[in-house]
Amino acid sequence: MISSMRMKWLPLGLIVLALASCSSVEPLDTSLITQSTAQNRRADTSVIAETVGQSTVGVEPLAWGNPSTGSSGVISEITVAPGSDGECRGFVTTQRSLQGESRFKGVACHSANAGWKVRPAN
Repeated sequence: MISSMRMKWLPLGLIVLALASCSSVEPLDTSLITQSTAQNRRADTSVIAETVGQSTVGVEPLAWGNPSTGSSGVISEITVAPGSDGECRGFVTTQRSLQGESRFKGVACHSANAGWKVRPAN
């Protein structure tokens, strides 16, 4: 028969064992991060393109955000891309995401069937 003293400590011992089994460190599976990063980048690029397309040339700093990826940034410059007859706009933006912050230049061009799309600046 178990003494009453042991009965008092038994629940505490079970809790300690349970916590010890939960404290092991498992390696983080990052295989999906690479796939989702490329998808997030495409989704962010679409938001940037639409923001540039709906804005005016020479705009003051303009914030953009993509709630589906959590990324955001500031478009600091919008110009008419040379030789584009107004159908393409050059821009400079920042992009803050889980991967960090970056700054890049791009060109957003409009087509009747595809809307605004981004291509890298020359």
